[in-house]
Amino acid sequence: MRPPLFMAIAALLFCVATAAQAELPEVEATPGRLVLGQDQLVVVRVRVPEGTGPVRAAASSGTWEATRVEGRAERIFRWTPPPVRYPLWAVLAFWVEDGRPPEVTTVRVPMLGRTTLDVSTAPGAEVVVAVGDARFGPVKADAQGRAQVPVEVPPDAKEARVLATRGTLTTDRSTPLSVPAERPLVAALTPEPLSVEDGGWLVLEGVEGSVRPSDVRVVATGATVKAEPPRGRLFAVRPQAGAPRVSVTVRWRDSETMDAARIQADVRPARTGPSEPVRSPVDDNLLPFPSTASDAPTASGARSREGRTSLFLLGGASFAAGANGGPLLALGVTVPLPLWRGRLSAEAEVGLRHAMLDVRREDGTQVRSRVWGFPLLLSTRVTLFQQGSLRLDGRAGGGVLALRHQLSLAEPETPDVFPPAADERKLGAMGFLAMQGAYAFGHWSVLAEVRGALAPVRTPSLHAQLGGASVSFGVGFTP
Repeated sequence: MRPPLFMAIAALLFCVATAAQAELPEVEATPGRLVLGQDQLVVVRVRVPEGTGPVRAAASSGTWEATRVEGRAERIFRWTPPPVRYPLWAVLAFWVEDGRPPEVTTVRVPMLGRTTLDVSTAPGAEVVVAVGDARFGPVKADAQGRAQVPVEVPPDAKEARVLATRGTLTTDRSTPLSVPAERPLVAALTPEPLSVEDGGWLVLEGVEGSVRPSDVRVVATGATVKAEPPRGRLFAVRPQAGAPRVSVTVRWRDSETMDAARIQADVRPARTGPSEPVRSPVDDNLLPFPSTASDAPTASGARSREGRTSLFLLGGASFAAGANGGPLLALGVTVPLPLWRGRLSAEAEVGLRHAMLDVRREDGTQVRSRVWGFPLLLSTRVTLFQQGSLRLDGRAGGGVLALRHQLSLAEPETPDVFPPAADERKLGAMGFLAMQGAYAFGHWSVLAEVRGALAPVRTPSLHAQLGGASVSFGVGFTP
């Protein structure tokens, strides 16, 4: 090969490489760190070459004003942090959505939590607390040697240094900080909507950078997912024919908690008529990726653990002293709350409780008593354990109990005639504690619940306890 031709080819390759690198977005976040409870918004400026297509954004937590922005060379994104108070990293990811495998740029935003350290030292000492490179104080200890020092704790802090000075004497000691162990994960499907013919990609990013296939478990509904070894952090997604949307759950493989990233994307209907064959990003050289329900957690009734409102129906029996036992029904709705990493939910429940009594008095009078209770309850649900499709929740709540009591008597001479003796209505209170287990399969869950309730009722002719212990079974549904 002649040197001029060689140099021309080299220059051409250099230009192509430079153009390809220019597609990688440049990202600047302001502020670069935030204090939870104080900073409410992060503005992210993403710079791309003029004429570049839409830029997509995804985050490990929090919410975006818009996840897709088009325009000129500089695109503006606005991100709101999650409603938490403990220190946490936020990972923000950006890429150009132009049909090619995305080149992702990430930025890490430390979210600092505020707390107050209680320090015991010599009376009158000046106390300074150092957390990393930041110092807080001085605060003067009171006559009992107590000082309270407000501090800001970053997500990677494990301990704080407490420096107490009194006169010429200085003490230096360390105290541990209770920072929850979190491993933020960004997951996104691109492009959106996905195409049945062309497929797409699952983008995964963590605090440490690219996520390896061996680090995570993936469950896909409505699509197949396979890892692409050359790109490391990209996973090829192929929607199934006829699937209206694709749902993907990603979880750290070594995690023993329920923390996971769950995402969805619509699927564009297949093109009709003859068309040019299009190569899907899934080919025979891709590594298979686990996609069975036994390899990762799936959703169940209370939250679907995908942040979705769900319904549940329970039926069973209550066991109480005397004639207070009887059948029960409950219909409820569960609304996830953005608290405690998604473990908490708020619930509303309406139910039916029935009890009856048929006795004969000493004078031969037959007494027939019928009680209907209609509880309207508000409660809180907390997930205590989740592994795969199995989940165990605790529930606690209370509310009002609308009661109707019908009392009738039959004289010995007319044992088959029960004229009404009383028809009472009353509004009381009811509280309960419960443990509920769920096993999920798709949108449905099988439920089993053990509950203890307290609901004393008194009327002029009735003294009942519509609480007691109960066992119920039912189903949950998440759209």
